Amino acid sequence: MAELDGEVARPGSGERVILWSLPAVVVIWMAAFLLFPGFVPPMSPRASATEVADFYDENLSRVRYSMILFNWFCVAFIPILMLIAERMRGMAHRTPVLRYCVIGVAGAAPIVFLTSTVFWLIAAFRPDRSPELTLLYNDLAWITFTCGVPFLVGLCAFLALAIAYDAQERPVFPRWVAWFNVVIAVALVPAGFAGLTPSGPFAWDGLVSFWVRNSAIGLWIVVMAVALRQAMDREPGPDRGSSGDPARTEIGAEA
Repeated sequence: MAELDGEVARPGSGERVILWSLPAVVVIWMAAFLLFPGFVPPMSPRASATEVADFYDENLSRVRYSMILFNWFCVAFIPILMLIAERMRGMAHRTPVLRYCVIGVAGAAPIVFLTSTVFWLIAAFRPDRSPELTLLYNDLAWITFTCGVPFLVGLCAFLALAIAYDAQERPVFPRWVAWFNVVIAVALVPAGFAGLTPSGPFAWDGLVSFWVRNSAIGLWIVVMAVALRQAMDREPGPDRGSSGDPARTEIGAEA
């Protein structure tokens, strides 16, 4: 076991630091969410160019600082997603492809959100520009933010599939976590069509595309944090190798 400064390092200590940092990060996300005046209530996609320009002119500081907060702390979501991928190493799979799929979509999902925050920052960068240009950047921000759900849907779908294929007496994640991810994926899908209409439940300020979508993401973070904590607290089962991967010896023998 590795030693650091004369002390024995506990396995998984780095993982626990990341996990226990999540509550602080969530508080910062909520503060940024509430700081941005365009979220509560959400801005209307039916607002005219003059109304949108006036919004940015009146709320310039709040828009800028809330987006900067999101920019700095959205990256904190990636280590949490990597914890899930690390736990997946203990699943009883013959191939790591599902874990690679989770890593791929987990890295891309925060980038989509970060792109939308940059568009909001651009919209607020020059308040004296033409209202039509401010409207354009505002539309870019909202459409990117709302419609960029395919990576999140893929994350839930790949994770659910991996849990379903985890054929162990004590799977890494309970079976209900797979069904939970399926429900979240279904809830997120309609938001991908927000670019088709400026009104109704599917518009970016509508019930489905804004409230259901954001509530589903928030619920996913809370539930998966609890599931991660439980998975990290469980000791490795007797069917796992020393590296944490199940049946590694058997797979090596077959090779």
